Amino acid sequence: MNRAELLRTVAYYLTHLRVSVEASNSLNLQDLNVHAEAFFRDLLNLTLDYGLININIVEKNARAIDLGDLDNRIAIQVTSTADFSKIKHTVNGFVKANLQGDYDRLIVLIIGVKKSYREKSVGEQSTYLMSVADDVWDVTDLLRMISDLNLAKIESCQNFLRKELRLSEPRQSNEVHTLMRLIEVLSASEEGMQAGDNREDPDPNGKIRDRFADHAKFLQEEYVKLFEIYGRALKEVEAHIDLGPVRVRKLQVHLWNWSDRVLREFMGNPKAALEALCDRIMGMMGIGEAAFDEGAVRYYLINQLIACNVFPNKAVISA
Repeated sequence: MNRAELLRTVAYYLTHLRVSVEASNSLNLQDLNVHAEAFFRDLLNLTLDYGLININIVEKNARAIDLGDLDNRIAIQVTSTADFSKIKHTVNGFVKANLQGDYDRLIVLIIGVKKSYREKSVGEQSTYLMSVADDVWDVTDLLRMISDLNLAKIESCQNFLRKELRLSEPRQSNEVHTLMRLIEVLSASEEGMQAGDNREDPDPNGKIRDRFADHAKFLQEEYVKLFEIYGRALKEVEAHIDLGPVRVRKLQVHLWNWSDRVLREFMGNPKAALEALCDRIMGMMGIGEAAFDEGAVRYYLINQLIACNVFPNKAVISA
C-alpha cells in the first residue's frame, strides 16, 4: 500500500472520530471525550514517540492537563471545545497548579477544527506563555504530522486506528476510486441551485416505460448487467462520502440541466446521449493512478437516470 492510500485511510478514521465526538457533544454525551484521552495518549506515543501518561488519573490536582510526559516535558489537554476561552482557562489552570515546573510545553489538542484565533499567545512571560499557532492542535494538524512520518510509522498508525475504532472502510478498488472521483468532479459544478421546470419527484416507471419506450429494453438490460458488477461499489461510496446538503443539491441540479442539454443535442435519444455523457465525464475526470473504470461511470449515469436526475422529467404546468 502506498503513502497516499495509507494517509487516505488515516484521514478517514480521524475524521470519523471528530464527527462522532461533535455529535456526542451536541447531545451532551461526554463519555466519548473521556475515552478520547486514552486514545490520543496511545496515538501520540506511537506517532511522535512521546511517553505520555494520563496525568488526571495519577495526580488529581493536575486537572488543567490530561496527559503528561515528564521525560520530554510535554503536557497535553484533550478537548472537543475550540473556543479561545477554553484555551485560556487551560493555561490559567496550568499556571495555578504550578505545572510549568514539570513541563516546558503545554499543548491544547482539539478533537475537531480549531478556530481562527486573533490572539498570538496566552499567558504571561513571567510565568508561562503559550504560542497559539504552535501549541493549539486540531485533527488537521495531526494529519499533517502523520503525513511527514515514514511509511512504516504511517502503516502502524493505520493499524492502530483500525484496531481502536473498528469501522468499515470503502474497498480500495478501481471502481470505488472511479465513482469517488466522478462524484467529486460533478459535485464541484457551479451550475446553481435552481430546479427550473424539472420535476423534483422521481418517476422511473413513467420515464423508462413511457417516455423512453423505444429504448426501454436497452436501458433495463444495461442497468441489470452493470448493477451486478458496480451496485455494491456505489453503495459503499454513498455510505462513506459526505458531500453535505449544498454539494448534494449542486450535483443533482447539475445532472438535471447538463443531461437535459445533451439529450436535446441528440434529438431525445437517451442511448446516444448516455454515450456522450459517459465520454465527456471520462474526459473531465483526468488521469488517475490507474485508468478509471468506464463501466462504473456508465452504471452511475443509468442509476441516476432511474432516479430521474439524468434526463429529468418535466413538471406539468397548469393552465
